[in-house]
Amino acid sequence: MAMSKKKVKNSAKLPQAAQGPVKFDKDGSVLVVIHAKPGAKQNAVTDVSEGAVGVAIAAPPTNGEANAELVRYLAKVLGLKKSEVILDKVCCQPRDTSYPGSAEGG
Repeated sequence: MAMSKKKVKNSAKLPQAAQGPVKFDKDGSVLVVIHAKPGAKQNAVTDVSEGAVGVAIAAPPTNGEANAELVRYLAKVLGLKKSEVILDKVCCQPRDTSYPGSAEGG
């Protein structure tokens, strides 16, 4: 899973999202929990649930290729610059077991 950050002006008026994949940070950033699925034929938003937004990524999960493609795709879909999309936490998740780690991306 990755959390993407986007700075939002006038954060005092932001609604508080108690549940779901979208949250608001204290500094006004919008955090979105992403469940990236590398190795797809094409990039696509596949589902939205209480826990995360599923995104299929057309890049292999090696050498940071999927992370770079995820940043590029999210920037395109959200109308942002790539530098405005930050992968805050990156977790590797095999099919059955989760082994959380952290890394900086962007």
